[in-house]
Amino acid sequence: MKRVSLVVLFVALAACGDGPLEVGKPLLLGSINGQPLPWVDPIGTTDPRPAITEGWFTLLEGGQAERHERVGRWVVIRPGDSIPLFAEWTQSGPYRRLPGKIIVTYPFWQAGQMGPITPEETLLVADRGLILRQTRFIAPLDSMVRVYCKGTVPC
Repeated sequence: MKRVSLVVLFVALAACGDGPLEVGKPLLLGSINGQPLPWVDPIGTTDPRPAITEGWFTLLEGGQAERHERVGRWVVIRPGDSIPLFAEWTQSGPYRRLPGKIIVTYPFWQAGQMGPITPEETLLVADRGLILRQTRFIAPLDSMVRVYCKGTVPC
């Protein structure tokens, strides 16, 4: 009976784990809409269009999570000469873990700023990492699906 209780306890503890997530170890942004990085905005209005060049998601100590992205593009300053322009952002906030998902709330989120498009994001936990699906974009880009993976796991 004691052995059965220990087995049940072990299985319960394993089920509560973070799967592919470990506190302090970032999951790297591996793809957006099935395409590897750099991911070029298909409906951008500038030429050249901006590209997301890197990103990550990390669980921090104390129940906090952090998401980061870097966006860049090459700007022609005169024929035959261009310069890279980059911008990056990092947002953090408390997260709560529910079965199969993580919900992050960004307390300093503001509409129109560079960063997450909503003040709260739901990331689905998958074997390979996390999946963030954002909707309500203008056609032809009706959604964006970001996949975050451990550095050793192919996305």
